[in-house]
Amino acid sequence: MNNITNTRLIKSIISSACASLILAACGGGGGGDTAPDSSLVSASSGAIVSPTSHAGSNETLASEAAPTETDAKEAKAEPGKEEAAPGPFGHNVNDYRMTFSDEFENGFNTSVWNDTTWDKPAPETVNYAVEDGSLKIWPARDPQGNFVARVIDTDGKFYQTYGYYEIEAKLPVGKGTWPAFWLYNHDEPGNFRPEIDIMEAYAGGGPASGWSDENFHPTAYAPTIWTGAPGVLGGTKMVTDLGDLSAGYHKYGLKWEPGKQTYYFDGKEVYSVNLEMPRRMYLMLDLLYGSASGQPDDSTPTGKSNSFDVKYVRVWQFK
Repeated sequence: MNNITNTRLIKSIISSACASLILAACGGGGGGDTAPDSSLVSASSGAIVSPTSHAGSNETLASEAAPTETDAKEAKAEPGKEEAAPGPFGHNVNDYRMTFSDEFENGFNTSVWNDTTWDKPAPETVNYAVEDGSLKIWPARDPQGNFVARVIDTDGKFYQTYGYYEIEAKLPVGKGTWPAFWLYNHDEPGNFRPEIDIMEAYAGGGPASGWSDENFHPTAYAPTIWTGAPGVLGGTKMVTDLGDLSAGYHKYGLKWEPGKQTYYFDGKEVYSVNLEMPRRMYLMLDLLYGSASGQPDDSTPTGKSNSFDVKYVRVWQFK
């Protein structure tokens, strides 16, 4: 009887220890991490951030809490050390605090983005998707044969005044294509519309225009600033001789300070202007047609393979 009792006791101890190990491995038990604050929201990989602010505030934050490559790196980090959020390319990360990050790893997040502008309904023909770690917007025709313009923006969901704004993107080719990364504001009644165009490109311009090569591949882009008063230009510069901007990804950035705006291409300063624009702005990514790119036609490639392909959108505030 003593041997049987001892055997049962040993089995009981082993079983209890295994159960404790399994529970700990799965995050169970009353002594583990506390649940996340219910006020936090998810947007895209990279950072945990706070929900949309009230309309009167200068900024809101957005990000995504789903497991990502960044999470994996943090898991491999030494105990007690956290991997810092990335800073603007070519700048000191210690000067900035990330306020928005969408790495496009977990689908199109409608809590952060709209797929149309405040004054227009969304086009019925869908010409955008989040796939393979990118937001893709491509030329497409509606049932009537018209090319479909598309705007993706954060109106009503994220705004900020000043800071650093950056995307990494590959541009489409062809007549008429007009990809852009803007900041915009329509808070005031009437037609006062401040606008900061961090990147606009016009592949349809052709080699004589300086915007593209003979195959209508973009080789230049322009930052352009509209102060808000109708038709009042705050500044613009055509940044040329950049090679084929459809062949790979490049970083387009803006450092927006009180009284000054400085624009960057792959971390290198390309344009600066002294100008005061104090109003909050929301983010816009779009594929339009026309302007210096001309009008699209049957030669314009359609479909996902000719996308305005955005790997990430990141925003920081100055510390």
